[in-house]
Amino acid sequence: MRQNHCSLGSAANAKSLSPLAVVLIALTLVVGSSAVTHGSVATSFFVDLAPTGTFASAGAATLELDYVIDGSGNISLTTVALTSGGGAASPARWGQVDNAIAGSTSDAALFGTSLKLTYSGSANPILNYPSGGYTNGSVLVTQGEGNAAALESGEFVAFTVSGTAADVPGFSLNLVDFSYANRLANGQSSFGVEDTDGTVIQQLVPNTSTSGTISGSGISLTSGQTMTFRPITGNAGGAGLSGFTFDVVAVPEPSAMLALSSGSILCFWWTSRRWRKAG
Repeated sequence: MRQNHCSLGSAANAKSLSPLAVVLIALTLVVGSSAVTHGSVATSFFVDLAPTGTFASAGAATLELDYVIDGSGNISLTTVALTSGGGAASPARWGQVDNAIAGSTSDAALFGTSLKLTYSGSANPILNYPSGGYTNGSVLVTQGEGNAAALESGEFVAFTVSGTAADVPGFSLNLVDFSYANRLANGQSSFGVEDTDGTVIQQLVPNTSTSGTISGSGISLTSGQTMTFRPITGNAGGAGLSGFTFDVVAVPEPSAMLALSSGSILCFWWTSRRWRKAG
């Protein structure tokens, strides 16, 4: 039987590899990619709204969460909250959401990039204290709606992904978990999240649980996609968003065509009768 080969070609040089060598190369690349570990990135709205001893909630007209990934994979967070006039909105309060060591990633493809989560919601964002008092910490909710410190049916806060990190091939933001506080004393109180693809994670929150954390496994976003935090539609009670944790990865889709420097490998796949050229 005639033996076929995969050709490693470039403008300057051409070599040949046996099919077995190509398979081994492909497996090495795939396994190497999946072996990369990734750290989590934390965002918390649990801040002190009385930093100088005087309480004030912190509203804004626009809100962006800007994450910068340095050359070693360390991730910092800067909050950009602006008034309708374009000035800084309550920087002493929104600034506490900033975090110089929000998390990390070991995925080298994301080093030196940035990620942005842009707020949208049923109303402007506001940091407010739960009704229990200062010791409970603040939550992110919507301004001027039914409850001053909780989301109720039809109300939501959402974040959309963009940035140079999101443009890296194979990028995804995977929600690890999200936290709520100020659960309203109602038998139908609930909290959850939904992504652009329609994946929903939601649950009723018992009266005994005024705050807590819910797994976000299954919520995954790419560039331009959105995660929306809200109560269960139609349920009377809800809660406020106190924070969330996610990881970021960049894992390109496996391909029969493996690009190496200036050349390319033209792969052949084994069938029961012969090798066939992929594609």
